[in-house]
Amino acid sequence: MSAHAASITFRGLFDDASLFPPASLTMVDAIAGHLRHRAAWYSEMSGPFVCADTRLAQLSAALTAAGVAELDLALVLPGGADSLTAATDAVFADPRLRMRAVEVPAAEPSDAGVRSLATALDRTPLAGATAFMEIPVAHVNASALRLAADHRYQVKLRTGGTTAAAFPDEKTLAQALVALAGERQAFKCTAGLHHAVRHRAAETGFEHHGFLNVILAVATALDDASAADVESALAETRADAVAARVAGLDEDQVAGVRSLFTSFGTCSTDEPVADLVTLGLVSTE
Repeated sequence: MSAHAASITFRGLFDDASLFPPASLTMVDAIAGHLRHRAAWYSEMSGPFVCADTRLAQLSAALTAAGVAELDLALVLPGGADSLTAATDAVFADPRLRMRAVEVPAAEPSDAGVRSLATALDRTPLAGATAFMEIPVAHVNASALRLAADHRYQVKLRTGGTTAAAFPDEKTLAQALVALAGERQAFKCTAGLHHAVRHRAAETGFEHHGFLNVILAVATALDDASAADVESALAETRADAVAARVAGLDEDQVAGVRSLFTSFGTCSTDEPVADLVTLGLVSTE
């Protein structure tokens, strides 16, 4: 893959979620790591710093201690929309924080839950930040996506976690991706995509989706392939085969994929970058 193609494919793909499990870094260490990523050769692949609303005071203190003048922030509200106004007010009160995204889960896995969240976001000044509505993967369907689209919000998919049940299987995720592609609805993922290719984690036994598999699955869905073909792209575990197929995507295909699959939260930016280097998709030179 050429440097130009790699730049288009992976630009801004890795949101820095190092505060979250399994890394669970301290705020000081997370900020230090984020500054390192932003200064590294792969800096254009690194996205905003992801922080929960409950830790904003710690974040401000860490920025002061580190002498950081500005920070791109993805604000997450794990507790839902009830704290949305207070959280955004706290961000706007610190001029160093540039809010790029707001990520809020729907209160319940139903169209009513999605509609209620959209209403709460509509009431909140976001100053141009992208709003992501977290919808359970199994509930991603045309009606929920049209609700998001009607309010010009994007979708967040949870693709893993600290329990086996948090990882949607290939069929469930494939159905969601087909629906997203059909509606041309942009989305991000969070959790579980630690590595480029689908694998079983030795320490937990959990089956993890690969972020390159997701790229291929979205490309497949945009090509009007069947849900079974999308599922097959998610299930592929041969790293060389996955890397070759990603390298073979043309610029129009990549642009289509990245217009939908905007980024994913990763607790370790080093791991996905190292995978891309190992697979020969990016170069440190």
